[in-house]
Amino acid sequence: MLKIVLEFIIIVCGIITLVALVMLIRESLTTRKIYNLTLSDLPVKKTTLCQLIIEWCHENLANPNTLKPNLILKYNHHKNLAGVYFSSSHECHIYIQNHQTLREITNTVIHEYVHSRQKTKDFDKMYDRYQKQLGYEQNPFEAEAISVAKNYERECMIWVCYQIQSS
Repeated sequence: MLKIVLEFIIIVCGIITLVALVMLIRESLTTRKIYNLTLSDLPVKKTTLCQLIIEWCHENLANPNTLKPNLILKYNHHKNLAGVYFSSSHECHIYIQNHQTLREITNTVIHEYVHSRQKTKDFDKMYDRYQKQLGYEQNPFEAEAISVAKNYERECMIWVCYQIQSS
């Protein structure tokens, strides 16, 4: 009897392992496909896409007192910027023409959202000071925004794609 129970447990564990492996491969393929989606391949407007990303950010990255920033899409090409956050008006400007893929625009929107989350009374003064003393890459505000965007872009893109597919 014990032998039968053990064999049954081994078979069930094997089946669970196979199902998990199939799910992992499926998610990997889906993620790879999502990463390479161009903006022109998406079945929604770019405004809708960016609003979904902001919604995800606000649900998953907000501090307790974080206000959702206004999102402004710019359709002209900017020579240097993919996006910018203006603390005075609490607006994230996203330069759509500077992005080719879903990953790029997701990363930029998350990055700018993080800046809106960083906003304090002294944000502009401290940002400028760090920028002058340390440069862009070493500016702690930028380092945090770059890190958060990189760490969460995949999770956000998967959520956004599921939202698009279910609508």
